[in-house]
Amino acid sequence: MLGTFTPDVLLALWRGTLITLSLTVLASVFGLVLGMIAAMGRLSRPWPLRLLAGVYIETFRGTPLLVQLFFLYFALPQITKITLPAFHTAVLGLSLFTGAYAAEIIRGSLNAVGHGQVEAGRALGLRPAQVLRLIMIPQAARVGVPSLGNQFIGLLKDSSLASVITVTELLLTTRGIVSITYQPVAMYFAVGLIYFLLSTLAARAFRVLERRLNRPYQIST
Repeated sequence: MLGTFTPDVLLALWRGTLITLSLTVLASVFGLVLGMIAAMGRLSRPWPLRLLAGVYIETFRGTPLLVQLFFLYFALPQITKITLPAFHTAVLGLSLFTGAYAAEIIRGSLNAVGHGQVEAGRALGLRPAQVLRLIMIPQAARVGVPSLGNQFIGLLKDSSLASVITVTELLLTTRGIVSITYQPVAMYFAVGLIYFLLSTLAARAFRVLERRLNRPYQIST
């Protein structure tokens, strides 16, 4: 069984892992930006912005990610006459999906900031943008990081769905290796171990970030 993991196989797994990480990181960054915009829309006063943000959030939270990827890859080119590469389509789909969930996490975290602190900032003459940047976001980040960390780990595993639109991430790479080596037990055990290690490292990184954000609020004894 150990003979299955030849240098070529290990190199293929490494490349698949890099593509999986690229999908996850890019979708997380774009999804966080989309989530922030949608959360601001949900909290805004003009009802058209609230409606638009609500439609986006409920659409992408209410439909399966697999269906979204199929639609973007197969249906959208027929509608727009624009065809994106599979990798770019996967990043787009994962970003839109992640942004919808991140929006609700961010909205809940911003609402968790005490209204009195916001009023105090306004009383000091801070503009709304300054209140958001200096008072609300630092405290909301402390509340939202654990949930966003879980979202990142979930996205890391959900990125395997990109294989259905021919993105050669880790899972599709492993399928190709299995079709050559006929060693499904060893290969799928290896890919499961890789996902486990990546998820564990991500969880620890977010715990470190959470502790750092909580440090200013800890009461010294």
